[in-house]
Amino acid sequence: MDLRISYYIAKSQSEAYELAKAQITPEYVEKFKVKADINYNPSAGLIEAKGKGFTLSLKFDETKVVVNLDLSFMLKPFKSTILDTVERKLKKTV
Repeated sequence: MDLRISYYIAKSQSEAYELAKAQITPEYVEKFKVKADINYNPSAGLIEAKGKGFTLSLKFDETKVVVNLDLSFMLKPFKSTILDTVERKLKKTV
């Protein structure tokens, strides 16, 4: 677990999941010049993005979203920058 972000806007797990799902799209990810496959699993409350050298997972529970970011050795120096960006986006969204 890299981040835990409490819900600021959403009142429930399903609402937070849907708000995040509307924002985290392939088009949004392309803005960062990376290719990623995004998998949505509403029954598990999980959004997962996988690309070359990284896996980002967002697990929604009743009061917060838990963020995990796995990076390849070459991308590890960017981990804090990526997590800061993800955290800011989620705080504005959920």
